[in-house]
Amino acid sequence: MARKLVCICNLVLESEIEEVLEKGADTTQQIQDHTRAGTSCGRCLMEIDVLVEEHKKKKPESHQSRLEFGFE
Repeated sequence: MARKLVCICNLVLESEIEEVLEKGADTTQQIQDHTRAGTSCGRCLMEIDVLVEEHKKKKPESHQSRLEFGFE
């Protein structure tokens, strides 16, 4: 798997964002809270939004995984 850097400011890889999404995050804000991606200059926010939306389309919601992180 390629190690694509999404957030240059905070050195957050796409794989790190995908991992947080798999654990139950479903908003860009939750990605920011758990990875710090998009919390500095904000240039990567559109890309994070796309990753979140793509993940929502691919995976049915799982309430159990949402509990792992305490997302509501």
